[in-house]
Amino acid sequence: MTRATRRPTSRPTRRHALTAAALGLALATTGCGATDALVGLHDAPSERSTAAPLDEEGATAIAARLLAAARATATEPGATGHAARAAVLAGDALTMADTAAARGAVATTEAGLAKGPAPTVLAQSRGREWPRAILATTLDESTSTQYLHVMVSRSPQAPFRIEASVPMLGGARLPSLGGRGDGAPFVPVEDGEGLPISPAKAFQGYAAALGRPAPKTPPKGVDAKDSFADALGVSAAVQTKALGRLATLAQVHTPDLRHAVAFRLAGGGVVAFGLMRRTDTISVRPGAKELVLPSRYSALVGKKKVTKSLSLTSLEPIVLVVPTEGDATAIGATELLAAGKGR
Repeated sequence: MTRATRRPTSRPTRRHALTAAALGLALATTGCGATDALVGLHDAPSERSTAAPLDEEGATAIAARLLAAARATATEPGATGHAARAAVLAGDALTMADTAAARGAVATTEAGLAKGPAPTVLAQSRGREWPRAILATTLDESTSTQYLHVMVSRSPQAPFRIEASVPMLGGARLPSLGGRGDGAPFVPVEDGEGLPISPAKAFQGYAAALGRPAPKTPPKGVDAKDSFADALGVSAAVQTKALGRLATLAQVHTPDLRHAVAFRLAGGGVVAFGLMRRTDTISVRPGAKELVLPSRYSALVGKKKVTKSLSLTSLEPIVLVVPTEGDATAIGATELLAAGKGR
């Protein structure tokens, strides 16, 4: 366990023990993905002016093959493992899987693969040009968690690869993308046409809303009252209270939208898949001598104690829905501890 110690005094060190316990608990923020998520499908009539490039059976076969291959390559280490994963994963999904393999964890992509039922194709991108995409879902029956997966082919020469895999939050619903055979148009994440806010700005606002200390003025255009945000807030509050006067906690979430993918919904809104990077920084106050780190953090940081600060980086794949009216909301999210440093 982690403990913080003051410079020698005559008072007992009970506060130090409380700080240690809370640090180990609060920094291991987990369980942000809920166990009772359901995908809300509401197929609506739509004009068949254009269509998806694959029929449903073909798209389902591609999704099933990719998800099975991703599971098979999940734990392979080093360059060999990366090469195997890169054959079926790309973008944020590959970043998550490589990080998980290096950390000895299981990435969201592999964790969400149902062993029994085949994936269900929810939508495909519209038209016969490239890039082309498939949006599918799987159910982890052991936890009743629904996962959303995006597979993309970037060119005629490039096979489909999984670019995003994210668990849905408890009670979240995915609005209709229209009839499966019609195709859902791609939307650039910077494009805010017909929306109160572009998906890119929605990610920026959501990231700002999650920051600690909390922003004095809540960002406009986003609603961060969801189970993922709640879990992060509770964890930060526990951590801050436990550290007391010994250290301070700051959390910064930074969107990384280089590989973001977004689709137009049947009602005109957008569903967007993107990645955020969270940095947790614990700064030791002058009144405390050191922080002794739990083994999971000491292995990551490369030292057992820090006297000035501890910084931890986590990857956070997020799915946002941006409606034509009202605030953008998160319907899917998870986190993976990726790196750390201390001094």
